[in-house]
Amino acid sequence: MRHLPRLLVPLLLLAGLTACTNQEQPAAPSAETLAAAKAQLEAKAEQHYAMYEQMLKADNAELALPLGEELLKLYPDSAAATRVRPGIEALREKATSEGESRRMARLWTYQTSPMAGGTQSTATIYSNDDSAAAGDKVRLVFRRHTEWGQSVFLYGSEPGFTCAKNCRVTMTFDDAAPMSMEGSIPPTGEPAIFIEEDKAFIAKVGKVGKAKKVAIEVAEKGKPPRTLHFDVGGYEAEKFLPLGKR
Repeated sequence: MRHLPRLLVPLLLLAGLTACTNQEQPAAPSAETLAAAKAQLEAKAEQHYAMYEQMLKADNAELALPLGEELLKLYPDSAAATRVRPGIEALREKATSEGESRRMARLWTYQTSPMAGGTQSTATIYSNDDSAAAGDKVRLVFRRHTEWGQSVFLYGSEPGFTCAKNCRVTMTFDDAAPMSMEGSIPPTGEPAIFIEEDKAFIAKVGKVGKAKKVAIEVAEKGKPPRTLHFDVGGYEAEKFLPLGKR
């Protein structure tokens, strides 16, 4: 058997490898295939956008935001993404604000029921947890009663609050300067302290002032003074029912 020349063997091997390489490389997709794939992605993006737009029209930023963010992630080069992208930051801010409003609204409890021979309407919220100031949570209560009229008070735990005659309760609404209102201890001995300027206080929390937070400084019997913090921004005045006097 004759032997191949030494130079011819590498050339044949190289030719064989080139042929195999050419056979393994896939053919480039046609323009029609690329166009069809793009159209399919655009269609999916538009379906996603339709859900996003539906939440926007419902004025529900909390549900619209994740849909918009997902659309930008899955279909970043789509026409739908081009429409969504300019407004996503403003939507994110609105969703955060809506979420905070919903959280604060859930902090309030409203109730209307018979009480002490009359009818009572209340709006109640608990103070926030505060690890820096030891003590139980305290309720801030708006009350209307057919016999006793309207009042605002803090209701805590025994042994209750201290308040000298004609005392003042210091409080801060949002970032405003601290102010004080007249306070009093109920003569019946409950662990409560009344804020005598009830109309002014409710106006600050309600539609007139619409404060989001209020900090109230209190002194409790046998305890160091502390500041109670209430997230009052979710108060809904229409749920604190007016009651006529008997």
